[in-house]
Amino acid sequence: MNQKLQFVSLAATGRFSVTQLCEDFDISRKTGHKWLGRYAAHGPKGLGDVSRRPHGCCHQTPAEVLALLLKERKAHPMWGPKKIQDLLVYKHGIESPPARSTIASLLSQHGLIKRRRRKPGVYHGKPSELTEPVRANHVWTFDYKGWFLTQDRVRCDPLTVCDRFSRYIVGCQARLDQQFNGTYAATRKMMRHHGLPEIIRVDNGSPFASNGWGRLSRLSVWWVSQGIQVEFTRPGHPQDNGSHERMHRDLKAETLQPSARNLRAQQRLFDRWRHTYNHARPHEGIGMQKPAQLYHLSERRLNETDKTVRYPKDYTRKRVSDSGHILYRKRSYHVGDAFAGVNVGIKQTDSGVSELYFANVHLANLTLNPGDPFRPAAYMVPPDQIPLAKYYP
Repeated sequence: MNQKLQFVSLAATGRFSVTQLCEDFDISRKTGHKWLGRYAAHGPKGLGDVSRRPHGCCHQTPAEVLALLLKERKAHPMWGPKKIQDLLVYKHGIESPPARSTIASLLSQHGLIKRRRRKPGVYHGKPSELTEPVRANHVWTFDYKGWFLTQDRVRCDPLTVCDRFSRYIVGCQARLDQQFNGTYAATRKMMRHHGLPEIIRVDNGSPFASNGWGRLSRLSVWWVSQGIQVEFTRPGHPQDNGSHERMHRDLKAETLQPSARNLRAQQRLFDRWRHTYNHARPHEGIGMQKPAQLYHLSERRLNETDKTVRYPKDYTRKRVSDSGHILYRKRSYHVGDAFAGVNVGIKQTDSGVSELYFANVHLANLTLNPGDPFRPAAYMVPPDQIPLAKYYP
């Protein structure tokens, strides 16, 4: 800095030329004239080092694009760089949006991304017996999101139904509980509008499953009677229904922080979120398409008369009483309350075993054991393997 001031002072005397001073100070004439110009414009402060950053950059994200990017992120806090890039193209008409890595960097710079560390553990893959959907309405997933309280202190249990192939949310209903009657009414209303799926996948909790024969509950018995196959995930393995659980995380983040003032307002919030999820949110699992682009109503319609299940001619058909019992060969067997009022079939094998079926689900074998005083004279034993529930055509 002292040499710069000395250079400027000697040049101001007029006794030396700029060329001669530059040779003495071992600098180029361009640098010398630069120092003189800065001193004339800003005084001694102008001789200090300044930033060498370019005034402009052809690769820098334009300010208007950055503003749109931040606006969309704040409107959709759970959407990542891929989905925001898709919005910039299709919603705002930007032909050359920033790269996904650039969007992630910009979001991080503005404090809109929080890094999460994956919890340690072993993550098992999906079992092979679960069906991989290949078309809309092939597999529906049902589940209850964990309950919470609205602002008026009323319990809310969201019932969510999703088409596994298209990621389309068929329904998101705010229920007061997880009991059978409310779930049955809500499910029947959805199926009356959307039609029937081929397969329904559920976990092992109530009201979808039970500890009874075939793991069937009253609700899943009704599904099977409608001609729907029921798949149960493995107990303690939520990753078997991973896409549905991932959707629940978005539901919680975008509609429950905070919750609405009452149940009706919460349902309106669910409806708006469901419309955005189906029609505006692109999904990486379906090639960044919207679920509504792949989903369509099912051609299989709801059977309003609840027609009973049919069995082959060589089966003995029995109707389960209201108490869950059947009478076969003058012996009473307890099938379960879930089967009350429906027809079951008994198949007599060549080895003399009486196999009990509901549709084509092998529930148990009917056995007589009069010689054991500690067992009833007639009881049921489970088969070696309980298959998935399937409808017998």
